[in-house]
Amino acid sequence: MTAYKQILTILILTIFIGCESENNHHKNEISRIVFATGGCYGNCPIQAIDIDSTLTFKYHGIEYTDNKGFYRGFITNGFWDTLNIKLKGVNYKQLDTIYARSHDDLSTEIFIYYNDKVKHIYGQSSSLPDSVMSVYYWLLESMKTFELKRTVDSLTFPTRIQKPLPPIPPLEFNPKNEEEIVKMENADNKKSYR
Repeated sequence: MTAYKQILTILILTIFIGCESENNHHKNEISRIVFATGGCYGNCPIQAIDIDSTLTFKYHGIEYTDNKGFYRGFITNGFWDTLNIKLKGVNYKQLDTIYARSHDDLSTEIFIYYNDKVKHIYGQSSSLPDSVMSVYYWLLESMKTFELKRTVDSLTFPTRIQKPLPPIPPLEFNPKNEEEIVKMENADNKKSYR
């Protein structure tokens, strides 16, 4: 009977320890993060990223990215926990919703879903707090290590800034109007001498 108790005790301890190690990851209040970067006056990446607590990763690369098109993949529990810890570390709930003191640098937008709430932050990269930019850069660099698989599915994202910039229409030069322009310039020059 003693051997039976010892085996039962070992079995119960093994099950308890196994369950404990399975739940040994960080308790996260964030359930989903959607991040997008938009255009700038240059070669800024236009892309959208969607990561959720099921460890699903969705990506849409539009312009100036290594991966153009729609992709899917998975992240690890460790990555998800680290991302949550980093966002908690920048006090995401207390951040402003708009950071736009500049207009010619990388546009960013993020939706953070937590406890049935959504924190939406829009900003130009040079206007954002340094701590937030370091999380953004970490996320973009980390993304290079993910195993993404191209998908033919058209993925949708709640962000708006990842839309491609419209093409600049060509300017037409009309020589017939050149005479009118010269007349207007001459008239302006005469006024300035008076």
